[in-house]
Amino acid sequence: MANQRDIKNRINSIKNTRKITGTMEMVSSAKMKKLQGRIDKSRPYEGKLNSVMMNLLGVVGRDFSDPLLSTIQNPARALVVEIVGNRGLCGGFNSAILREASELKLKLQREGLEVSTYVIGKKGIGYYSFKNLQVFKSAENPDDAVSFDDAARLGDELKGYFLSGEFHEIYVVYSRYISPTSQKPAVVKLFPVTPDVDLDADAIPSANTDCYFEPNPARIFSYVLPLYIKVRIFTFLLETVFSENFARRVAMKNATDASNDMIRKLTLKYNRVRQAKITNEISEIVGGAAGLE
Repeated sequence: MANQRDIKNRINSIKNTRKITGTMEMVSSAKMKKLQGRIDKSRPYEGKLNSVMMNLLGVVGRDFSDPLLSTIQNPARALVVEIVGNRGLCGGFNSAILREASELKLKLQREGLEVSTYVIGKKGIGYYSFKNLQVFKSAENPDDAVSFDDAARLGDELKGYFLSGEFHEIYVVYSRYISPTSQKPAVVKLFPVTPDVDLDADAIPSANTDCYFEPNPARIFSYVLPLYIKVRIFTFLLETVFSENFARRVAMKNATDASNDMIRKLTLKYNRVRQAKITNEISEIVGGAAGLE
């Protein structure tokens, strides 16, 4: 049985760990609140942009042609962009996204496509390095410092891969924000842009002949389309960072609660050992006194 000193040392060690997990929980909560504000501010802009896209598509018609909308008849190469976190201690957050990406790549390979991986986030880079798997490109996740400029650069890069023909299809795997307490891995086909899916074609209004467009609607649509892609990528990055901090807050809260439970049990054990030691000492004193009589 462990002695009092060993138990006391374990209690102190767990208390120190509890301080760390409690602090990390508070930091994640603060970051979540900040990111929640950014998401709430960006969503009206994204919603208005979607509305503009739907109205323009209603004017130019479904047969409108643009390089970003062009579907390759027999695609041969696909790129899967995986957005994960830079740090761990967030439960199964990173592994869930990597697992979703793995399933997507297997599905594409069964369809006969050559699949490459573009991983964003240190944890994803570490995973592929540990598995000794080759990636097309890797980059760090901008984390809670993510800006629209980061999304714009990534959007221009991915658009270049698609327009050059280096990749015929490009997918993004990220963590979708459903509500402040609910997020899950999601897959989005970024290129070619598919208005029937991305823009909710059923909600497209009929052309409004009372409107006058300058320049013509087709040119406006082609101008807005790259912006729409960048806004989507910004949303992917922002929602993934929020989800990571939510997962870390939950994991740290669970760790803090487990620490409290362990401290309670060890304190009881410490008191039992202490009481047994006192009882034993009293018995020795009584036995010694009786021997002197």
